[in-house]
Amino acid sequence: MNKPELLNPILLDCTLRDGGYPIHFQFTSRDVHKLCHGLERAGLTHIEVGHGLGLGASGIEHGVAFETDEVYVSSAKSAVNTAKIGAFFIPGIGSFDDITKAASAGLDFIRIGTNITDHQDALPFVDFALTQGLEVHLNLMKSYAFSEDEFAAVVVQWQGCHLRSLYVVDSAGCMVPKEVSAYIRCIVGMGIKAGFHGHNNLDLVNANSLAALDAGADFVDATLRGMGRSSGNAQTEVMAHLFNRYLGENTYQVFELFDTIEHYLEPLMIRPQGQSRLEVITGISRFHTSFMPRFKRILSHYDVDLGRLIMAVSKINCIDPPEALIDRVAKDLARTDG
Repeated sequence: MNKPELLNPILLDCTLRDGGYPIHFQFTSRDVHKLCHGLERAGLTHIEVGHGLGLGASGIEHGVAFETDEVYVSSAKSAVNTAKIGAFFIPGIGSFDDITKAASAGLDFIRIGTNITDHQDALPFVDFALTQGLEVHLNLMKSYAFSEDEFAAVVVQWQGCHLRSLYVVDSAGCMVPKEVSAYIRCIVGMGIKAGFHGHNNLDLVNANSLAALDAGADFVDATLRGMGRSSGNAQTEVMAHLFNRYLGENTYQVFELFDTIEHYLEPLMIRPQGQSRLEVITGISRFHTSFMPRFKRILSHYDVDLGRLIMAVSKINCIDPPEALIDRVAKDLARTDG
């Protein structure tokens, strides 16, 4: 990963929108408040909330959400200090009035989504959202339905439309990194900010997200634990670590995300998605799991967090950490944490 000059990409979390599918859109205002607070503490600056199908979608046809659009937005806004709160919108499901109500509740940005074949349907809603003072993104859902040349012909029509970004959307999780790179470069090459939203059906969504970054994307979507429709999304806590490596700075606090997931998200999950906390920590710390018995023996003597112990020891020796080292680090952690 080589960070392009002058690019400061943003990790956008949509747990409280796309993550609602597996729980039938039953996030409560309390869930929204706690998760948004935790996401901002971890460094996230863009958070999307609401029904999975966007503003105006709650109902018998698409599933009844626990709260109204306005409650989702206002609850999120009350939980954050500076993070921007957004919502999704699909023409034909939502209306102009839904946009107005969300904007009045404090919405900062809106992502208007259409199938790429119907992208022109978005234009009146883009224009209207701009009059409401919203930051507007356009998601070209099922981007893969068009060849690269056909995709380019769509992109050129959105030049000069004051979009914050134009999104490549891998709705079926069927794209590979080379394809994602080509589509993102098409957008960037026309002077438009690019974003990427992917799904994980081929187990490639994190790799595709990195490909999008390398190609110059300004926005990449993810959800905590990869929670989302179908096979799920890129995993926020994984991407946070990868963004930190990509940016060369500690922009996102990964352990804050772990704590938020453990306390506020996992109790809501009906089925597991994504990699577990320990699996992610193993990758971050370059920890070989054959050493786990050593750590377990030491942990029998100290009340310290296994993940933090693995991270701390691995910074010193990730090749073959001796028990004496593990014991010394555990003792230091117990003293510090206590």
